[in-house]
Amino acid sequence: MITRRHTLRAAAVVLTAATAFAVTACSSSSGTTSEGNGPATLWVRAADAPLDKAMVAEWNKENPKRKISLVAIPDAQYVQKFVQGVNSGDVPDIAVADIANAQALVSQDLLTDITDKVNGLEYKKDLAPAAIDISSKDGKIYGVPHQLDVSLLYYNPTLFKAAGLDPANPPKTSADILDAARKITALGNDTYGFYFAGNCAGCNAYATLPFIWANGGNILNKGGTKATLDDPAVADAMNLFQTMWQEKLIPPSAKDDTGATWITSYQSNKIGMIALGSFAIGIYGAKGGPDFDVTPIPGVDGKTASFVGGDIVGVPTGAKNAGTAWDFIKWSMSEKVQTDIVAKAGSLVVRSDLVDNPNTAADPRRVTANKLIATAQVPDTAKYNSLFIDSTGPFLQFIRSWVIDGKGDGAIAATQSAWNERLK
Repeated sequence: MITRRHTLRAAAVVLTAATAFAVTACSSSSGTTSEGNGPATLWVRAADAPLDKAMVAEWNKENPKRKISLVAIPDAQYVQKFVQGVNSGDVPDIAVADIANAQALVSQDLLTDITDKVNGLEYKKDLAPAAIDISSKDGKIYGVPHQLDVSLLYYNPTLFKAAGLDPANPPKTSADILDAARKITALGNDTYGFYFAGNCAGCNAYATLPFIWANGGNILNKGGTKATLDDPAVADAMNLFQTMWQEKLIPPSAKDDTGATWITSYQSNKIGMIALGSFAIGIYGAKGGPDFDVTPIPGVDGKTASFVGGDIVGVPTGAKNAGTAWDFIKWSMSEKVQTDIVAKAGSLVVRSDLVDNPNTAADPRRVTANKLIATAQVPDTAKYNSLFIDSTGPFLQFIRSWVIDGKGDGAIAATQSAWNERLK
């Protein structure tokens, strides 16, 4: 079941939900949130429903008079259904939403201010900071981390050994990645040093943006109003990928991969390295899985970065039982739930002070992943889907122009107008 949950989570990464907010840009909720304490309703994305079902089952045992009903909504329909629900008054009491969409929800006033409640948590400083930041506006907090996932560099120890590399000393810089990719590809027999899904917008946002961040830069300015395509950190990251592509260190099939084989490509034990989310630890760790270990994604100077994905949870505007909603949210972040339900299921805990729990510690690879929640980032924009998920959007165009088409920094001029149009 755990493997299936992680597979669903992985599939959700490559779903295209590009126009979900475009049709609701004029949203203007007028609902009033009520501090009711009765039974509540929870809406979740279908991909992440299994873990939430486990939480709800335990909550309902402990709170028989305030039971929670869970509704799982297909990922591609979630945002539009949620916006329509808030505007019509048909709204859940608790909403779990994709962390990348948090800023869009907040900017449309679709979530209730929970600042005082969050600030009152003794472990607030231990909550994933990027999840709090992306769920905030004008100093007010509207959501907290719920289910988290981070991107890492996966590598194959067996191939590292065969290529004369030390698996105990994984790549620490971009140059190390390139060197390892060359040596692994040189093994021949259809073995390649690196893999990326060359025609998948969402995959590349999750797995490629950290290479830019690790270089000390960003592709968007603070506030997400302008594309900073000429940032040297962007060039350093794109040039790494372009070099690996031009030197044929990446299999030709990667060019057209829309995400369908992004995860399975590594399972052949013919790929040396791939940047993926921590969800793949559960997939690859299953019986018969490929040889793998994980390490943070490095930049040119040895700094590392990660994209924090997953979900945030909040109280929708107009909720009738906000009292129950907050009690559940707080309960879900408790040590007992995080260690006995979340970590036991193989997921990352949302609190950095709980990383060393026995269930997480049972797999050092999960510890490596979980420690990254303290520094992992997420794009600071309310237009994430339009920019980074839409298969016709500017981010995928930019990567393909620079890397696949070989235009190098000519990709800046080639895609600048597309970025400007989406950022209006």
